[in-house]
Amino acid sequence: MTWTPRRIDLPTVGNLREVGGAPAAAGTIRSDVLFRSTQLASASPQDKAVLEGWGLSLVVDLRTDIEVEQAPDQPVAPYLRLDVLADSAMASQASMEPLFADPKAFEQFLADGTAVGYMRQAYLEFVDLPSAQTAYARWLRDLAASEGPVLVHCTNGKDRTGWAVALALLSVGVSEDDVLTDYLTTNDQYLSSLGPVFEQVAAKGLDPALLEPVLGVREEYLATSLERVRSLGGLDSYLGSIGVDSGTREALGSRLVE
Repeated sequence: MTWTPRRIDLPTVGNLREVGGAPAAAGTIRSDVLFRSTQLASASPQDKAVLEGWGLSLVVDLRTDIEVEQAPDQPVAPYLRLDVLADSAMASQASMEPLFADPKAFEQFLADGTAVGYMRQAYLEFVDLPSAQTAYARWLRDLAASEGPVLVHCTNGKDRTGWAVALALLSVGVSEDDVLTDYLTTNDQYLSSLGPVFEQVAAKGLDPALLEPVLGVREEYLATSLERVRSLGGLDSYLGSIGVDSGTREALGSRLVE
């Protein structure tokens, strides 16, 4: 039977799901322990109450200073921010608002392969940046030490969050195929909610389909990170190099796998 993550459709918290039931090395991932989503800034009182009702022990926010300043989370649980892109020269380019203002520049960015190259570079940085290594190592250590459900997110809950969840699942023996299944769920769950954005682009005379490389996810993006990890000696070597030791791996297994 093919595993799929459990989608949770809240009107004001997008791309929300949990990964319980995924086959792991020594069992399956526990249900209702590891959640992922978009930012929580727009959570309505009703949706905030739902999140609070889960008894989250930790919310991990992977966004930059600017992103958090522009859209601070609604408080729903103890909060930890880990700025994955603090050392990235690309972080200041994360907003597409300037490109929206210039339709021709935006179309060129999207149509000539620049956008895909930008995304692939970001996935290399998730592995290579010192700030990313520090953030993801802390993420795995805190997840291992947690005692209740944990929610991790960035802005859209797809790239930085996708790699965070991938690392957690791979660390306890979930297959790359099942990790990819969760990762690609964003395209079904999140893209369908972006009608107004596509309409805005269409109103400027652009093809909305050009947005998909940056607003959705692609197998090649995740493969970029995985290939980089393999080039560094594989997952065990990579995790060890960023400070995730065997004790943390064992604790992750105890935490996530039943």
